[in-house]
Amino acid sequence: MPAFYKLALVAVTVAGLQLAGTSAQDLTLSDTCQTALGNIVASPDASCLNAQSLVGLVVSSSSSANSSVIPSIDTWLKGMCSKAVCSNDALAAVVQNVTAGCSSDLASLGLTNVDAGELTTLVQTAYPVVRQVACLADTSNSNTLCVTETLTNIQASTGALSVANIESIATAFMSAGTIPNVSANTTCTDCSKAQYNLITQSSFGDLIPDNIKQDVSTTCGASFVDGTQPATVTQLASESGSSTTVTPNGAAPSFSAAPLVGLVATSLLAVTSAFALLA
Repeated sequence: MPAFYKLALVAVTVAGLQLAGTSAQDLTLSDTCQTALGNIVASPDASCLNAQSLVGLVVSSSSSANSSVIPSIDTWLKGMCSKAVCSNDALAAVVQNVTAGCSSDLASLGLTNVDAGELTTLVQTAYPVVRQVACLADTSNSNTLCVTETLTNIQASTGALSVANIESIATAFMSAGTIPNVSANTTCTDCSKAQYNLITQSSFGDLIPDNIKQDVSTTCGASFVDGTQPATVTQLASESGSSTTVTPNGAAPSFSAAPLVGLVATSLLAVTSAFALLA
């Protein structure tokens, strides 16, 4: 399995483990995995990820599978953006705890042979970009986080982004490549453009297939992909602390294949990728 694709699967899977561990009847986390996740939440290593705020997300999803998760995600991300940057050592510790404590749970979902060293390098490489994408805000909308804004716009078309609804939307997206009932006007925004810029202008930009870039240009117009920064979007991520990306010569690791990147999934990808770090 290509390394980057594995990271994407782990991101989505861990998001499911976090939520389904308390809300889904058909998935029970092992005792070791529950202990590992609990230790991560309480660990100083995860404080830079605002992991404790995920408790609110789990509680809200547990209390009502039909309630929107957006308010809890917004609270969590705002807290994470205000914290110092995670060190590579902190990220490595989180990844090690997840892969060691939840190995059987990951295996039961088809994720076998997850190499902690490989995954650590991928997480450390992706983290700075994911954090920046997650912490963009719209100054024309009272500095609302772009992730929150995009998810709210999508929710207006799909209905409440509850745990149950997200599962059905994700299934539809994986089969069709689009989110049902969501128009280009919902996703081709200044926020989405700024997020797209961060991804394409980072070391991961070369991993996005040309046909995907062309699809984005066709859907949102040439001005969307011209690389200019929208005046209404700002960065809220704290600059304190440091995170040194462990990549050779400043380049992204060499992956045999890249995952498909859809514009309509930009904000959702940011959230699920961050979940992978929080495990």
